[in-house]
Amino acid sequence: MGRTVLPFTQELYREEASWSAFRRALRREDRVLLDELFAAARYHTAACAFAGRAVPFEAILVSMLVEERRALRELEKKLQEIVSRLAGDTRATGER
Repeated sequence: MGRTVLPFTQELYREEASWSAFRRALRREDRVLLDELFAAARYHTAACAFAGRAVPFEAILVSMLVEERRALRELEKKLQEIVSRLAGDTRATGER
């Protein structure tokens, strides 16, 4: 017997293709962002496949959110390092 469920990678590409009209309607810079979101979902293909969601787009969205959260956390960490460094410079020079 053959598989009755598409491999998740194919589901992901099918879902991405279904958004092509939406993508065309976006500004060029926003198309790049949408492409990056789908690339983030592709990064988590194995996790999406194991999620076993009845609606594959749910797993795709969560994958996108995970990557967005990762990027936010990295930015927060860098910001905190800059703030700490600036606070250290202020103390070292005696400024308030």
